[in-house]
Amino acid sequence: MISLLGLLFGLLPVQSRDIRFSEAVKARSRKILRMIAPHGTVRRQLPVWAIPLFLVACGGPTPVDPDPDPDPDPDSLPEPVAIPAQGTASTLDVVTWNLLYFGSPNAGPSDEKLQMARIRDVIRGTDADLWSVQEVTSNDTFDELLSHLPGYAGLLANDSIVTHGSDYYTGGEQKVGIIYKSAIVSVTSAQLVLTELNSAFAGRPPLEVRIRLTMGGATRDAVVLSLHAKASDDTASYNKRAAAAVGLKAYVDSVLANDLVLIPGDWNDDVDESITEGRDTPYRMFVNDTSAWVFPTGELSAEGATSHLRFNEVIDHILGSNEAMQYYEAESALAYRVDEYIVDFLETVSDHIPVLVRFTPPGGT
Repeated sequence: MISLLGLLFGLLPVQSRDIRFSEAVKARSRKILRMIAPHGTVRRQLPVWAIPLFLVACGGPTPVDPDPDPDPDPDSLPEPVAIPAQGTASTLDVVTWNLLYFGSPNAGPSDEKLQMARIRDVIRGTDADLWSVQEVTSNDTFDELLSHLPGYAGLLANDSIVTHGSDYYTGGEQKVGIIYKSAIVSVTSAQLVLTELNSAFAGRPPLEVRIRLTMGGATRDAVVLSLHAKASDDTASYNKRAAAAVGLKAYVDSVLANDLVLIPGDWNDDVDESITEGRDTPYRMFVNDTSAWVFPTGELSAEGATSHLRFNEVIDHILGSNEAMQYYEAESALAYRVDEYIVDFLETVSDHIPVLVRFTPPGGT
């Protein structure tokens, strides 16, 4: 018995502070239960945790037909909701979305499984290629989300591949990150930048990810900065956003001057006028430098759209360098009202909606 238990636990995944059965083992166990005891007789006599012992003792599992559902454990989340696609096979579709304390047990939506299910539905349904996400508080929750998104990969600001990431982002605080289609985007390096302006960025320095795009038979290198600026409309918060913007402009103009750059994020202010009463947008230096930088999402501000459901402002934006904007699909900027497809979206998912822009596939270099 001791050797049998040792064998069993040697096969189980070791996680950070404990040893526990993987979701895959539990799901497989449930399927075996259904096959050998459809009326529940074994359930009353043999608990789920004992099934792996039963399988080992019997010399291995009975072959089970593959599950056609691409979701590895569909029973773990609520039923999906259909979200119409906005991405296309012929364009590079870039989105920014604030996920509202995603993974936090103490803030944001109270039903964490429902929030995860609806975030899954929005990302799957929208069918975009690259997402910049904000307010992800749990790495484990993020990893679980990715497990429900076949064909996608992702990383957060404190991922092990991010230079200096864990120095500025701890496990339980809000983090920025990216989610991307692995057939189109590959990550070549990642680091935090402007860490000297950590306070101006409210403790959330930008995540810079160098990527390689593969579309239409061509490849192109690009740089993505996932950003989450200081929130609130008080003067002190405005001043922090303004200081962060000055530092960001100096950095991208000098270090990334010749790169194809995209900066999708929660900028926490609009680009036509500030959310702080009587103030100009803190991003005026970008808005005025039209030969080098453009906010294609500025179109949404001009139209009176909103990206934040509690305020009538577009505070989630995507900034592109002139190298990126030559590929921009005109008038493609969209504040995607996914709240129209999800009941009680504001209470169960987020107070932000996704903001999207499209680009024609960048040619190879």
